[in-house]
Amino acid sequence: MTKVRLRPKVPGIIVIVDFNESFMKHIWASILTILAVTPVVSLAQKPLVTDRPDFVESSSTVDPGGLQIEASWAFDRTEVQQGNLENWSTPILLRFGVFPEIEARLESDWYTRTNDGLRTNTSSKGGVSDLSLGIKWAFSEGEEEIGMPAMAALVHADLPTGSQVFKGSGARPSLRVAAEWSLRMPWEDPATTERDWGVGVMPGVMIDRNERDKSYSSGILGFVISKGIIVPELRVFSEIAFEQISSVQNGGNLGFFQTGGTYLLNRSWQLDVAFSFGITENAIGSGMTMGLSGFLLD
Repeated sequence: MTKVRLRPKVPGIIVIVDFNESFMKHIWASILTILAVTPVVSLAQKPLVTDRPDFVESSSTVDPGGLQIEASWAFDRTEVQQGNLENWSTPILLRFGVFPEIEARLESDWYTRTNDGLRTNTSSKGGVSDLSLGIKWAFSEGEEEIGMPAMAALVHADLPTGSQVFKGSGARPSLRVAAEWSLRMPWEDPATTERDWGVGVMPGVMIDRNERDKSYSSGILGFVISKGIIVPELRVFSEIAFEQISSVQNGGNLGFFQTGGTYLLNRSWQLDVAFSFGITENAIGSGMTMGLSGFLLD
């Protein structure tokens, strides 16, 4: 389950980064490292469960001592009166199991590049995004028979660690609660059908700072429904989510509709893809993401 980073229609200035030989060597080294560990099938205590690619987080955590990576590439485009605004980024989430039902999290969009295809001023710029540190606590396993959801609480803080003009102002804390149900629809036969429908909801709140460097709070909300299809390894989902619910003075509401799917390669690695469409005035026009997730330590 993933976050789709929505951006206002008027982007800020971004530090220009050259793709020199040294930079490209680091990129290729990272790609080769991921490819080297991908084919390895580890004997996981439990199958892989990811927070990608939907916005609503899962209610599960990584086992103690386990390290899980959720890496991806994301692209979005917004049409404005002066032309097109395009952005791509490389979001990565690292999840490390600390205690039973508790994991530490490190997350960032990492390298981001924007292409301002405006008629009056065309430019291509890049920089590094802020880091987000957090903890997830799975405090309820749920009880399917009585309709009690599995639940987890996530506390994060976005830190001003990115490129100079990418930096936010100070730490921006957030609190989210994810709840998930595994369901069987009324028309399905309980004797022959498993609970293969998934429903998730995630409300939350974040404290941020606006362009005037004044603190404000905004809401977070997501609702997702998923279903396994054709083969056990394949699942599809659709969701409606709001990354930000706030006043116009603080950026307005950033909402989107997203749909996609995941394919479990084995117990330890998963591929995913998703497509999103903005549903509020200040959200992106459309976007897509592709990802690879798996256990680095198990």
